[in-house]
Amino acid sequence: MKAAAGAVVVLDVKDGSVLAASNYPSYDQNLYAANYSEYSSDPSLPLFNRALQGLYTPGSTFKPAVAVAALDSGLINQYSTVYCNGVYNYFKDYHPRCTRHGHSGNIDVVTAIKWSCNIFFYDVGRRLTSDVYDAYAYKLGLGQRTGVEVGEALGRLTTKNDSNYTASLDIQAAIGQGNTVVTPVQLATYAGTLANRGVRYRTHFVKAILDTNTGKVLQETQPEVMDVVEDRGDTFDLVRQGMIGVSETMSGLKNYPVTIACKTGTPQRSETYYVGSTRKHYTNTMMVAYGPAEDAEIALGIVIEYGGGGARAGNLVADIFDAYYAMKDGSLAQQAEEEKEAEQTKQDASQTDAAGQTEVGQTADTAAPQAGQTAPAAQDAAPEGPAADTAQPAVQDGPDVAQAEQNPDAIAPEN
Repeated sequence: MKAAAGAVVVLDVKDGSVLAASNYPSYDQNLYAANYSEYSSDPSLPLFNRALQGLYTPGSTFKPAVAVAALDSGLINQYSTVYCNGVYNYFKDYHPRCTRHGHSGNIDVVTAIKWSCNIFFYDVGRRLTSDVYDAYAYKLGLGQRTGVEVGEALGRLTTKNDSNYTASLDIQAAIGQGNTVVTPVQLATYAGTLANRGVRYRTHFVKAILDTNTGKVLQETQPEVMDVVEDRGDTFDLVRQGMIGVSETMSGLKNYPVTIACKTGTPQRSETYYVGSTRKHYTNTMMVAYGPAEDAEIALGIVIEYGGGGARAGNLVADIFDAYYAMKDGSLAQQAEEEKEAEQTKQDASQTDAAGQTEVGQTADTAAPQAGQTAPAAQDAAPEGPAADTAQPAVQDGPDVAQAEQNPDAIAPEN
C-alpha cells in the first residue's frame, strides 16, 4: 500500500505550545468554500484532522512509558535483565516473538529501548500488569485529553475491563498493541513529558488573546502543569539514554549536529497481504522524539499510515529539526518573506497583463444581470466558520481547526 497519509505535531517542550500540527493530505484553505463538496467526498479525507482526531496504535513508541513505570515503581533498575532468545515462552499456548534486531541474551532496560526488544517488554509488562503501566501512560499524556483548545479525540489504553481481555493481551499492550489507540498530538505531548522528566504541560495553540481594534494583549497563555511523574533517581536518565541509542541506529539521525532522543514504532494494521504463502500485516510508521536530548527545546509525534518500519521516519525528524533551527535563526522567516514577495510580484504582473488586454478591446464582466436574466446558481455551500470576536486569539502555527471531524478507516490492533 502507498504511504499517502499522516500527521506531525511539534511542541515547545518548555511550555507545551504547539509549534506545528500538519496533516496530509490537506487542502487549499482559499478554496475551502468553493471546493467543499469535492473535499468532503475525497476518499483520502483531506478534511480529516489526523493530528488531533486520528486514532492509531502506538506500537513500540509505547515502550518508554512501560520503562518509566517499571523503573519508577521499583520493579526493575538499570542492572535488571531479561533473557531474549527471540521467543517468549511464559504461556503454554502463546509464544510471541522478538525480531532481535541488534541484540540477544541478557537485555537491560537501556538496551531494550535502543533495540526495541519485545521479549524484555513482554516480561516486564506482564509483571507490572496493565493497571500499573497504564497509570503511568495516562500521567505521561497518552489516552487522555492534552488540553488543546479545539476538539481532539480521546483515544484509549488497554485495560482489564476490556471485553476481550486476556492475560496475553497485557503483554501485547506493553509493546503498544492490544486495544490501545492514541492521537499524534498525544504522542507529541508524551514525548515532551519524557523530555521534561515527568512534568506534563497542558498542550495549547493559543499564545495570546488580542484586542482586534488596538492589538493590545488582553491575555497571554501561561504554562500550566497538568501532571507530574516523580523522578525517583535515574528513571528518566535511563529512558533518555535508551532513546538516544535509538537515534544512533538511524542513518538520518546518528550524525545530526545535536543529540536527538527518539523511539520508533511499527504497529500492525488490520489489513494483510501475502508474500508467497505467508500472510503479513501492513504497518504504520510511528515516531516520538525530542531534542536536544540534554536540554530539550522541541518534542514531536509522527504518524505515517502504511509507512512500514518506524525507522523510516528518521529523515523526517531531521528535516523537522532543520526547519526549527532555521526558524530560530531567522533564515526560515527570510525565505518565507522572499517567497511572499515573489508571489506578489507574479500577481502584480498578472494584473498588469489583464489590464492591458482590457485596454485593447476586451471588457470585464462587471455588469449586473439585465432584466429577465438570472444570476448564476450558487455552489454547494460549505459550513460557515464562527464570526470573529472582538477578542482575537493569536495562535501558534497548527492545523486547520475548521477541518471536518470524520472517522478514518478503523485500525484494528493485533491482539
